[in-house]
Amino acid sequence: MPHVHVSLYAGLREYVRRAPTVDVEIAAGATVRKVLGELGVPPESARIIFVDSRHAGLDHALRGGEQLGVFPAIGGG
Repeated sequence: MPHVHVSLYAGLREYVRRAPTVDVEIAAGATVRKVLGELGVPPESARIIFVDSRHAGLDHALRGGEQLGVFPAIGGG
């Protein structure tokens, strides 16, 4: 089965026991939204998404082997 390497950043790491990267098995064509759902990450928490270093959205279809990076909204000042 294909898989993706998922990196969650900042507070989103709480959903994966603070692991820097996790591998998730997917069905070909699974979306970023589906992968986040399998990890228990609420889709509305994902503000910045990259697939293989390119900006993507929640409905981006994955084929397997990609690197998925997800950031929450980040405030500062």
